[in-house]
Amino acid sequence: MKPNPVHRLPAPLESAVQTLKLAARSAVERTIESLGLAALASNNVFQRDGLLGAQFELNRKSAVFVLTFNDAFDERVMREAGGVALPADAQPTSWDALSLVADHEVEAQISAERFGMEVAHACEWELREFNAFVAALLDYSGSEKERNPLRPEIVGHAMIRGIEATSERAEVRKVLAQEISRSLGSVLRATYAEMVADMRNAGVQPLGLSVRTTGPRSAGVGAGALDTHSRASSLGDSHSG
Repeated sequence: MKPNPVHRLPAPLESAVQTLKLAARSAVERTIESLGLAALASNNVFQRDGLLGAQFELNRKSAVFVLTFNDAFDERVMREAGGVALPADAQPTSWDALSLVADHEVEAQISAERFGMEVAHACEWELREFNAFVAALLDYSGSEKERNPLRPEIVGHAMIRGIEATSERAEVRKVLAQEISRSLGSVLRATYAEMVADMRNAGVQPLGLSVRTTGPRSAGVGAGALDTHSRASSLGDSHSG
């Protein structure tokens, strides 16, 4: 077994990776339950069978999903963070070369991007704060949010890989993608907020927010106000004289 590459990340990011993995595991448990409830509520026999089939597969292979998610997530995070070099056959594919890529790979990438956009829209402020902390840790411009290795799109990619490992049946994968996306998406807002709080508690200074939060800035404003008051007092004294 190859060693876990996450140890090469800064400690606060390593902790955030683990938090996201726990969120994914929680989403799987929620999905197993929600699939059963949806099946009970369905009046369509075909749809009910599909939901129950997906629930059975996910319940039976939940550990496989989690392990695959974790491995895929670690790989993509380190790739995005610049911690590992890609093998020759795993270089990112440009959109100009999509014709050379298997259809399911294209669909997986599109699904991951769609998931990322939906989550980013739902937790815009939490992601903005989180990106400022990550930018400080990895030393890049906070405006370059696509460089955040823990952005929702990367989570979506790992989720798709986990689904592919859970079942080979297209109809089951489709149901799982819909339900796990919903479950995982619903917990990520709180998850990103939790990671922001963790980084703040760890003493990480967010990039771009340091001017607003440092003491010297406040002291400077106070000093300026006092200086203005002193000048006003001096002028008053001179006029009195």
